[in-house]
Amino acid sequence: MRKNILLVIFFFALICSIIIYKISYEDSYRVLYIGENKKELLDNNYETFLYDNITYKELINMIKNNDYYIMKNKNIYLNQLISSADKIIINANNVEYKKRCKNNKITKGYMDVLKNNKNELKNLILRFSNAKIVFVNNNC
Repeated sequence: MRKNILLVIFFFALICSIIIYKISYEDSYRVLYIGENKKELLDNNYETFLYDNITYKELINMIKNNDYYIMKNKNIYLNQLISSADKIIINANNVEYKKRCKNNKITKGYMDVLKNNKNELKNLILRFSNAKIVFVNNNC
């Protein structure tokens, strides 16, 4: 009889703790958008770190130098945003890519340089973040 009462109390406590967890749990999935300003992506509730025109190589240097901007008298650091993000969307190199598209100067060598820069950027980010990294593809 005593064992039955203990089992009932245990399962009641387990069910109560699951219910409390479900009620108080906040879904805090953080998405960070880094790169050139794209208005259609900014309608979502993403954290952003925007530039007017930036290449992958410049973005690598910005991360290495821990770039920041000031908002409401507070410094917002790029590396802190990266380390706290669950998913990172990178949209860079668009202006240069479009210039090359107009002049038909997209060569295999240029594509290899872009690929190497993306890999270097990805490896740099993965040093201090476990976030999933998504690159927005450049196209003509």
